[in-house]
Amino acid sequence: MLSENAKPVILILSGPSGAGKTTLSHALITSMPDTLIAVSHTTRHPRPGEKEGEDYFFVSKQTFQDMVDSGAMLEYAEVYGNLYGTSRTTIEKALHDRKNLILDIDWQGARCIKASYPDAASVFILPPDGKEAESRLLSRQQDTEKTIQRRMSSYAEQISHQGEYDHILINSDIDGATRQLMDILAAFR
Repeated sequence: MLSENAKPVILILSGPSGAGKTTLSHALITSMPDTLIAVSHTTRHPRPGEKEGEDYFFVSKQTFQDMVDSGAMLEYAEVYGNLYGTSRTTIEKALHDRKNLILDIDWQGARCIKASYPDAASVFILPPDGKEAESRLLSRQQDTEKTIQRRMSSYAEQISHQGEYDHILINSDIDGATRQLMDILAAFR
């Protein structure tokens, strides 16, 4: 738990596919036990090895829409034909428990979170270059080649939003990038 004087921080991580957001999130929670990764809801099917309630809450489109209609989703967006969103409950519980919360969301979701929580820290993660991003997507062996190509075709559009963030971080070294994120969190406390 955070010290009495430190306030919990919502840390928004965004960036194109292959930037390393998930890897950095996991490195950060290993280094900072008072930090959680927000578990998002999605309508996509689980990838190999993903676990319900740990990686995502996998729900039907109807269930997702019901959550949107009831106001349970603080942010949501359609990405690559699937819906992704963060529930209000997830954020409120983490803040109540005095935990930092990492949100791995796209630029659309980041705008919504910043509108509701203007003190949230936002960081746009970039791979060293587009070739490296594609190489990372291929090496994780979780997507079809068609899916990887679709993700890479939106690369330029995704990075065009980097100017909307508080910080831009080039993830060429996981340890160095993790240290930079820890410094950002400390500054926002």
